[in-house]
Amino acid sequence: MIDNNDKKLRRIELYTSTALQVGVTLSAVFIITGVILFLINHKQTTSYHIFVNPGYLFPHSFSALVKSLKSSQGIGFIVLGSLLLILTPISRVATSILLFIYQKDKPMSLVTLFVLIVLISSFFVGIAVK
Repeated sequence: MIDNNDKKLRRIELYTSTALQVGVTLSAVFIITGVILFLINHKQTTSYHIFVNPGYLFPHSFSALVKSLKSSQGIGFIVLGSLLLILTPISRVATSILLFIYQKDKPMSLVTLFVLIVLISSFFVGIAVK
């Protein structure tokens, strides 16, 4: 017989699994859409050199990303898809913390919290080094 706690844990695990699947699927949709838009907008040149051109407008901030998405630039969709792909496993780590807290597993909660802090701080270090 399955008790109520097992049902709650199973629901949390299913939610986490669904979140991972949705994150990866959305990421793929945005990246594929971005590649298609990029190829449509750059029919004349599909060379690697367009990305390394200093004058190329690559969105380096959230405001530039929003502007790129509003103007239907393919690179904005590719960047958004990449961000979603990066955030997907981070959301898994965050939900794992909640799962371990719910299970009253203090050591694993603390280890997972440490992993989340390292992941988030690595983004800030990357921004600062930029």
